[in-house]
Order: sequence, then structure tokens, then C-alpha cells
Amino acid sequence: MFGSIGRQVSLPTLAALAFALGAQVAAADLAADVQSDLETYLEERTEIEGNSGASIFVSLGHEGPEFSVFAGTTEISGETPVTDSSLFQIGSNTKGFTGALILALEAQGKLSIDDTIGDWLPQYPAWKDVTIAQLLHMISGIPTYSETVPMNDAFVNTPDRDFTFDELVAMAYPSATVDLPPNSGYFYSNTNYILAGMIAEKASGMSYKDAVETLLFEPAGLTDTYYSDTAYTGEVLERMTSGYFNNPACTLYDPDCEVSQLAPIIGRDIKADSVSWAGPAGAIVGSPQELATWIRALFDGKVLPEAQMKEFLRPVSMKTGEYIDDVTEDDPSAFTLGIVRTTGQGIEPSYFYLGMTLGFRMVFFYSPEHDVLVAGATNSQPPDGEEQFTPLVVSVYQRAIEEAGK
Repeated sequence: MFGSIGRQVSLPTLAALAFALGAQVAAADLAADVQSDLETYLEERTEIEGNSGASIFVSLGHEGPEFSVFAGTTEISGETPVTDSSLFQIGSNTKGFTGALILALEAQGKLSIDDTIGDWLPQYPAWKDVTIAQLLHMISGIPTYSETVPMNDAFVNTPDRDFTFDELVAMAYPSATVDLPPNSGYFYSNTNYILAGMIAEKASGMSYKDAVETLLFEPAGLTDTYYSDTAYTGEVLERMTSGYFNNPACTLYDPDCEVSQLAPIIGRDIKADSVSWAGPAGAIVGSPQELATWIRALFDGKVLPEAQMKEFLRPVSMKTGEYIDDVTEDDPSAFTLGIVRTTGQGIEPSYFYLGMTLGFRMVFFYSPEHDVLVAGATNSQPPDGEEQFTPLVVSVYQRAIEEAGK
């Protein structure tokens, strides 16, 4: 007999308890290692990358164990520590939500991903034959508004300006004053996802905010994830870490530049700025744990029916812009309808995304096969070539897979 209430425990149950205890001990050891690595990363990289704190969440399976580690402070030279309740802008991880929103509406019979811009947004006749699927796969050829001279000017001089979706698209749409170079194959353009958000609003009859909250946040069980089409305020802003821009590189559509238009905002804390410029392409705020909850809910079928989930995961090669069966060592990265399928450099085929805004980064890696998910966030956009937070998360992910396989 075992225990104070006299319940007999069978040998198989004891074995299961021993296994669970061992898993918890192993997870505690891994958590201690990750904590040490995260602190070392900040000690070595803060001056270079311009961040002050970071957080990583690790899930070793649906039934656990799981843990969060965090280090640093919520602002440079601050004293408030980052905790598991700290919030970060998730950046282009928002695109996975927008792709899922389109597919949720397709499941309701309100649109098809084979519909065109001409079907839904006839005010843009130059792009009338582009399909929704092409938008979401980044193979539309449409330029990105987010690296134009007018957008850069707004980042520097009017960071509190609230843009409409139409105003964002106008920065990329061909006109007497806009003549951006054409693109072919795979080309990463935030304009695609603004257009998709506009279509979602028209098809749903709701604002993008109401649509994602109703059709995505609620079924996924997200209780600490937020979308705003202006600046964040109140408790969300208070819980958000500061976010620092620290990238002196010239932007895409300023080829003759010697000093970036964005140089004046290097070192600026952008957390209180309007996120209207990012919209359905990147304006959601959350935590690594909430992002992990979202990814698991999506893959567990809590958000989309099987047919739409299959569409969501269909990969397009980021090398050729063509549909492929899966990634390979020779063709290691593919874009689905909002997240990336990747392999290589010691990583088995996995799902991934690195989302970045002017002052934040959030990245996840997920293996459905191993049932392992790692997500992390930090609070800066670093100089080009100096992004070393993702390699840290890769290392944690690889160790988590090894631990889960024992």
C-alpha cells in the first residue's frame, strides 16, 4: 500500500511515475542550462544588439514538461526584471494569424484562396489577377511598402501617426509618384498581408481586430495576446518591454544611400509608437508562451478544419517561388500561408518563424514529429548580420529535441 489514503499503485503506474519524475528532473537540468546560456547571451550581445532582456519558453510535449526562462531588464539601464508576464511585439509572426484568418473564412464559405484581388479589392486594377494564395505565399510580385522613403520618413518624424490600410498600400501601388521595381518568384512583401487583411475585413464584415479575436484568439485559447491598429496603451503597454531600434543599414528602396534614413532613430525606444504601420503583417503583441499556445492550437486542429490546415501548410520554395513537396538540404526553406518550413544546419524539417519589428524579435521552432516547441523573444532590432538570438533559440531547440527523445 502506498500513500496516506491507502490506494494501491500498480507497477506500471509506478513506472510511469518514475518516468515522469525523470522527465521533470531532466527538464529542470535543461532549464538551468538555458538560463545560463540566456544570461551569457545578454552579457555578450547587449552592447552589439541593443537589447536589455529576453525570454525563452520550452515545451517538451503536449503533456510537458515545459518551462520558461528569462533574463535581463525591461529597459536599458532599468531595474525591472523581465518575467514570464513580460510582453513583446511578435512582429511577422502575425502573418501566420492572417493566413489562418483567411482560411477560417474560407472554411465558412465566405471566400476562396483562389479568389483574386480583382474579386475583392477592385480599386487596385494593376494587381487584379493576383490570387489570395499568391499574396500569402509571397509570390505575388507586389513591392513592400515598409521599406519605402515615405514609410521611413514616418518612422523618424511621425511615429505616432495611425495609418489606414489604404495608406500603407498606396506607398507600394504603381502611380504617378510610385514606381517601385517589379519582383518575380518569392519576394517578401508586407504589402501582401495588408491586402489579405483588407480582404478578410470585407469577407467577414468585421474589423481585422474583431475577426482575429473572434475566429482565432478564442478557439486557440489565447488569453494574453493582443492586436491594436494604433499604439498600445494601458496595461498592455505597461507590461511590454521597451523595444530598441539599432540597425544602421540602408533600406531596400534607397539604393544610393550612404547613411540610412532611419539613422536618427537608432537607440530609440519604439514601444509606445503606433503599430498601425504593421497591421495584419506584424502588429500583434504577446509572450513566447502565448505564441507556443497559438502554434500548438493551430496544429492540433482547434482553429482550422483539416482541409484548410492542409492548405495552410502547403510549401512554396523560397529559392524558386515554386510549390514543392517539402524542404531538402538543397532547397532548405519554404513559405506556407504564413509560417516557414525549414531544414539544414543540423535541424530536421521543422516549422519556424522569426518576426521582427523596429524594436522586437520573436522566434519559434516547432517539430510535430518530436512534439517539441521552443519560442523566444528579445527587445531590439540589431544591426544587419548581428542577429544572434535566433542561433541561441536553435541551440535550445536542438537540445530540447534530444531531451524529448531520451
